[in-house]
Amino acid sequence: MLSLKVDDYLLKPVKQSIMTDVIKRVLHYDEQDNQVTRELKQKVFALIDDGDYPAWHELVFQTIDGAYWDKSGDRRQTVVDFLALLDQYVTAQGDKFAASHSAALKGVMRDVASRGLTEGLYYRILRGVFTLSEALFERAFKSVAPQGDFIERARYHIEKNIFSNITLDDIAERAFVSACYLSRAFKKATGTGFSTYVANRKIKIAKSLLQFSELKVNTIALELAYQDANYFCRIFKRETNMSPSDYRKLMVFNPQVTPPEAGSSVVLPAR
Repeated sequence: MLSLKVDDYLLKPVKQSIMTDVIKRVLHYDEQDNQVTRELKQKVFALIDDGDYPAWHELVFQTIDGAYWDKSGDRRQTVVDFLALLDQYVTAQGDKFAASHSAALKGVMRDVASRGLTEGLYYRILRGVFTLSEALFERAFKSVAPQGDFIERARYHIEKNIFSNITLDDIAERAFVSACYLSRAFKKATGTGFSTYVANRKIKIAKSLLQFSELKVNTIALELAYQDANYFCRIFKRETNMSPSDYRKLMVFNPQVTPPEAGSSVVLPAR
């Protein structure tokens, strides 16, 4: 038994409760962790089935950024488990769909498992999830779209095209209303003007890329469809009261600090 490197043994007759306990111990099974995984699985599947794109993106950033942000230990398994749940959903869609999407997802999972949560991997993880999300939500949205109103359709298409140049006219066309009507109704429903809403969504992604990835500021601007990096920097400073480079410095020196709100003063740490 020692030469086979066994972890434990059982003597017959064996009670089922004892066998279960031994198996759980050998597999390092944790009931609390398993419950968390079940709840996360239910949430992942429900958000996709409901076509709730905005809430889905919030969960993606909450999970991935949370793992990168937590410096207390190796959190790569958190991201791997999340990607594995996505892979389960992909597989459930059928062989044809899984064949075209599962391989890329498994490649990211292998890289995370072997290399850890590095700055070089952050954007690949995020972009991989976003690309897969687009295909998954496109399928789900066809079944839930008739039940939603045009504001929900507008928010859906904003999230779907968040890495593209988003205009009011384009989103209004996809929401099947006039641009003028959408502009008024969108502000009334969300409390935020259309352009400000889109800018806020893009800046939120930019913050994560600045904090956790190795992408340069100009590259981040281009990835978010800002052709003019200077314009991106002005939008970012308007929303955060900091330049992108200053934000990155602040978060590198103080990764757990709460970024300042617009209008407040900022003192950067000395090197």
